Amino acid sequence: MNPATYSSLTMFAVVASLVVSSTFGVAAVAGTATAQSGPDTYTISQGDQCTTIEPLGNGHLTVEEFYDYRTPNTSPSSHSYSSHGTTHLQEDDTSSLFLYEGGDGLSLVVLHDRNRGDSGGGAATMTFTNLPKEGEWVVEDDNYDGADDEFDHRDTSSRITWLWSEGRSDGAAFNGGMDDDFLIEISPRFNSDAATVQSTDGRISEWDAVSATQTGTERISLDMDKPVVIQSGSCSSHTVTELTMDETVSPGESATIEATVKNDGGVTKNVTVPFTVDGETVDEQEVSLDPGETVTLSTTTTFDEAGTYTIGAADQTKDVTVGNGDGLPGFGVTAVAVAALLGTLVVYRRL
Repeated sequence: MNPATYSSLTMFAVVASLVVSSTFGVAAVAGTATAQSGPDTYTISQGDQCTTIEPLGNGHLTVEEFYDYRTPNTSPSSHSYSSHGTTHLQEDDTSSLFLYEGGDGLSLVVLHDRNRGDSGGGAATMTFTNLPKEGEWVVEDDNYDGADDEFDHRDTSSRITWLWSEGRSDGAAFNGGMDDDFLIEISPRFNSDAATVQSTDGRISEWDAVSATQTGTERISLDMDKPVVIQSGSCSSHTVTELTMDETVSPGESATIEATVKNDGGVTKNVTVPFTVDGETVDEQEVSLDPGETVTLSTTTTFDEAGTYTIGAADQTKDVTVGNGDGLPGFGVTAVAVAALLGTLVVYRRL
């Protein structure tokens, strides 16, 4: 191989590598929104009040084992038709709800009254909406033939009515789909407002949420006449879940930037979303979001020169390319490399 041929082949290899690196470099410019990790914070909110709660449990027992619902037909058996595993959490004339972290993941647990307590019984109806599709009620206390309780499940909603007698407890546990983000609304009706004819003298006088602490548990008092939202996420957070811009933008043309914003918190809030280009704010928009609500905001801007820019919305950023991205009118890096490659091939052919 003569020197000219060797030089041509060397140039061919260099240019080919430029084409490959340029092509992959351009593809890497347009990033995607940062993936969100699984939930590690949970809140319960009612009206404009929001509180962070910690799940109970040590991750070992399943929620069914933890709840330990017993009837004459279970083993162990009991004529109490009540939960025997949660007696340390049960209180007379009190309805409670909490999250439980067990061997089967995260669960939502509802408890009414106290097994072998001093209560005269009671009645309650709760409507649950936006339940995770992957989940199910793994404990239905009491759902046997002839029971007074009613369990009505439809898609992602449930309405449950409980009626229990003196010295017994009642409740249920939902498991599945809660290891990802979730938002469940619970609307309560107690005592004579429940969807049943109350045949007992007892009454629920307190409704609360139970949260784990380093030394045990704490109780958060709830308004018995208002719905609550229990969800993943903090009380006052919002995130940009998607950030996009027009795929083809030339210098001097109007470009549209869109940002999808979600309220991860437990209360309705007004959020201000700044739009930025290379760290400089080009627009700010304010929007009111209910818990779990998502909205897409947009703004327009122009870029004076071709090149790579970093657009942003709130804490989310993304690199985008305007025009050819290399400052050479009519030629991008890839086009230059391809032209050089073609020239090299012509030279090689003549050798």
